[in-house]
Amino acid sequence: MWAWLAGLVVFLAAGCAEFSHAPADQALLGPPLQRFTAEGRISLRQGGRRDHLRFSWDRSPGKDVVLLMTPLGQGLAELTRDADGARLVQPIQAPVSAGSLAQLAQRAFGMPVPLDAMADWLRGAQSALSGEIDGWRVAVTDTSPFRERRLLRVMEARRDDVELTLIIDDWDVRE
Repeated sequence: MWAWLAGLVVFLAAGCAEFSHAPADQALLGPPLQRFTAEGRISLRQGGRRDHLRFSWDRSPGKDVVLLMTPLGQGLAELTRDADGARLVQPIQAPVSAGSLAQLAQRAFGMPVPLDAMADWLRGAQSALSGEIDGWRVAVTDTSPFRERRLLRVMEARRDDVELTLIIDDWDVRE
């Protein structure tokens, strides 16, 4: 379960990447949200193994807090990013800290993961509905209308034999 948790944390939070952009008439996400809470579900699959998690992501200018939970709501991990850096806290384990999410992912998992870039899709800062980031193929497959913008509802990411599906069940947008 911790390997999946590590993969999810990596998915939600490092690095910069090039994106393929959709034409303006097909760009459905955005404008970007600066302050919100998003709650949803995550499904991770590798080969015959499947895991399911719940998450709550609270974003405000300069700070992100992502809580990862079992399907029944028991806390598994907290990922925090602010001006002081990035931290991963898990029960019965020493906290892991780094200067940035990219450094945290490299230190905790031994590989770079484009968490910031993927998070940009979640908050609508990346308007294209698909792209590739460090070998991860990402596709937004469903959106929801909210006032004068489109919010992500379902995002799928694949790399090698790992498949991740993220579903947003509830948005609380504070503009």
